[in-house]
This record gives sequence, structure tokens and C-alpha cells, in this order.
Amino acid sequence: MKYKLFSFLAVAVLAVSCSDPDAWDDEKKQIVKDKCDSEVFDCDCFLETTISEFPKAQDYNKTLENESSNQEKVDAYWDKLYDECMTE
Repeated sequence: MKYKLFSFLAVAVLAVSCSDPDAWDDEKKQIVKDKCDSEVFDCDCFLETTISEFPKAQDYNKTLENESSNQEKVDAYWDKLYDECMTE
């Protein structure tokens, strides 16, 4: 019994320690969806496009926080949002 409990705890610790802190978890996805203007965009598309353009959540934050330094990337991102996700 002790070995099963130890094995379970080892797997649980390993799973937590191996989780990617930069992954798009539910909380980060919700933050992006909350920024979506549903009168302009399909918010599911907005989220999917954001994740597609920025596979690492931290890249999204860094790029948009330094918009002037990343103007080309930001413009391409917004162009894609407008091309693919606008509601009519």
C-alpha cells in the first residue's frame, strides 16, 4: 500500500513540476477572450488566432506590451484577426 501511495505522489509531483508555465491554460485563454469585443469579432476565432500566432502565452504578453518594438508582428496579428474573425 505504501508503494502505491508513494508512486501516486511521485507521479503527481512530476506532473506538476513538468507543467509548462508558458502554456495556454484556461485562465490565460479566458483573459484573451475577455479582451475580445464580441460586437466586432467572433471571440472563439479571436482566441484560436491568438494562440496560433503566439504558441507561447508569454510571447503574446511580451509582444503586445512592447508594441512599438514589435509593430510588424502586432500589425500582422491584427490583420489576421480582422481577416479571419470579424463578425458581419
